[in-house]
Amino acid sequence: PDQALTPTLDEGDCWLLPQPTGHLGIRLASPIAITHFSIEHAVMLTMNYQRDAPRSMILWGFLEGVSNIGQFRASPQLHGLSYSQPATEVTEACKKVNPDGFFVELAHVSYGPFDENNNRQTFPVYPDVHAAGLDFGIVVLEIRSNWGANSTCLYGFRIHG
Repeated sequence: PDQALTPTLDEGDCWLLPQPTGHLGIRLASPIAITHFSIEHAVMLTMNYQRDAPRSMILWGFLEGVSNIGQFRASPQLHGLSYSQPATEVTEACKKVNPDGFFVELAHVSYGPFDENNNRQTFPVYPDVHAAGLDFGIVVLEIRSNWGANSTCLYGFRIHG
């Protein structure tokens, strides 16, 4: 996973998931109000390499802290957000850190690897999440699919706030 957090765009120098799906969990140095996140995949000249790029992804934020949770509950525009969760092992690990915390869906996006001039794509979190000013110290990128390969390669993942 370190390879996804210290991006290089050298062909094959990626965080390789041996299947089309997976997740990457990160504990940030300090909680931040997340505004955007970026996904990178190397520009390849052949279609086969582009097929291993992530496609459908969800960014999850682990909401914790009494004031943060209170702010979430007091924001009616956030009540429609998904309450599903990332993988069980991720949820259980975070619940050990803070049993009162829970995951909030921050964005559901699709990365398009076929534009050779745009290998880093930046996506906003949902406007209502950003407007609420919530901060997150743990985020999980859930990769739900890729573009048709048997494995997935993530060259870079960045959080902005």
